[in-house]
Amino acid sequence: NGYKESLRQYFSVQAKALRKKRKLTQEQLHITVRAYGDLERGCSCCSAIALLFFLLMLEPDELTAFLAQMKKQFREQDQQEVA
Repeated sequence: NGYKESLRQYFSVQAKALRKKRKLTQEQLHITVRAYGDLERGCSCCSAIALLFFLLMLEPDELTAFLAQMKKQFREQDQQEVA
């Protein structure tokens, strides 16, 4: 369950940053504004489809950086749980 919360927090920040970087409105993403707003605020966890959509929007270097940061966060979380 800790991984889900970490993913929710990290993904909400990254989704918002990517949307703003690409100068997209929430309406242009073809999901409801409320659902996407909840996602950006971290109120809900992303669905598998939303995560896949997000990953497909990334350039190869952005994808590599995203995955590296997620691995780093999960490792840090594992270390905190062990301690």
